[in-house]
Amino acid sequence: MVVAPPGFEPGSRDPKSRMLDRYTTGLSKIFNAKRGFIMVLERYLRQEKLLDQDVLSRKRALVVGAGGLGNFVATELVLAGVGHVTVVDPDVVKVHNLNRQFLFAEGDVGQPKARVIARRLAELNPTVEVLGIIGSWRDVNVNHYDVVFDCMDIWEEKRELMRKRSGTIVFGSVGDSIGMVSVLLHKRLPFEKISGGRQVLAAQVGIVGSIMALEGLRELNEVPSPLRDRLLHIDFRRMLFTVLEV
Repeated sequence: MVVAPPGFEPGSRDPKSRMLDRYTTGLSKIFNAKRGFIMVLERYLRQEKLLDQDVLSRKRALVVGAGGLGNFVATELVLAGVGHVTVVDPDVVKVHNLNRQFLFAEGDVGQPKARVIARRLAELNPTVEVLGIIGSWRDVNVNHYDVVFDCMDIWEEKRELMRKRSGTIVFGSVGDSIGMVSVLLHKRLPFEKISGGRQVLAAQVGIVGSIMALEGLRELNEVPSPLRDRLLHIDFRRMLFTVLEV
């Protein structure tokens, strides 16, 4: 608590009052900084034995695609406290996105996905630097990030991204009750043997997106993922999870 000197009147600008102003401002900054530090520690309290927060806070992640998978992946990266998360997407929100892309609401229809998702993510965790880029991933230096998350649904673009990216890619796909996740370092998936579909449920997207985020967080935390150069194939109809060598 700050005690005013005798004879002090609010609003006076004598030297003593100016000194008091500077003193209280300094105390306020110290208090706010300390409170902010404590809040950051408390925010990550339930994951402190699972992740090295200091390492994670220095990492940069790129989420390519702000659709269903991108919504889940970006949200979980931001909640976990990855230092910087960029989301790139050229599209706008459409009504048929709303059954699974939970960061968007009806009032967002017609708005750029990247702009909306960046705003929502920043609200979820102000300790993370979030950037939304409205445009193609081809205009982004994909090798400027520690881990790239491929959340696109166009197979030709997935193949192109893998050719241009020299580091770790967390690959994901979901459709027609089939889900796939892989962490690619050196090998490339045999795309001619894999097919996706357009019918999808939010629950299926959430499972695939969460696995992508989990394995990406391992890599960002400098812990090798068990899915490195392996493919997790999920058959949602029969609830079969199969890991294949690629």
